[in-house]
Amino acid sequence: MPHPVRSAVAALLPLILSFLPDAAAAQGFAAERVFPLAGACYGRSYDAAHLARHPGQVVTRIALWGSSRSLIETRRYADRIDPELALTIRVTFTDGRIAEGEIGCFEEAGRIRRCGRNASCSGDVAVEALPDGRLRIVNDGAATRADNAPGRQGFSPDASCPSVSRAGRFVPPDAENRTFLLAPLPLADCAEPAPRR
Repeated sequence: MPHPVRSAVAALLPLILSFLPDAAAAQGFAAERVFPLAGACYGRSYDAAHLARHPGQVVTRIALWGSSRSLIETRRYADRIDPELALTIRVTFTDGRIAEGEIGCFEEAGRIRRCGRNASCSGDVAVEALPDGRLRIVNDGAATRADNAPGRQGFSPDASCPSVSRAGRFVPPDAENRTFLLAPLPLADCAEPAPRR
């Protein structure tokens, strides 16, 4: 005669498994884990020694922060709009100037594939969650619009750049400005407003 508890567990097992992420999704970028509702901050600063080894690098500090709240709120309308994770990026350049703006990351099969503002000239970046808790940002500027920024390639962290006269601050997608590895930081490190120059 079957044990009643084992029979109940066996009956519920398919339902329980249906709520667990599959192996493919587990390898991807889970927005709620990386950017929880309470918010998360990732960043990196480059010291003088690093910049001396990479004289073409134009970035001295980069930070990315936000929460999955916007993604969760818009997911219920996925039949009409693409759920989007809204994040903020701030880049400090070697000349001391700072650029900051919002980027939107679209969800695809439970993962975040691309981040940017494709309707503007800001271009986009790839964001990947690494097993060690860091984020890898790859700047390839694939969506930079030639009509808004002729001859400008790469990613602009400025939130809006509607014309050539205000093209924003671009990070060129060359070897030394292509990949940034950001570590988790206290949320306060990102929340402190930076002066725009």
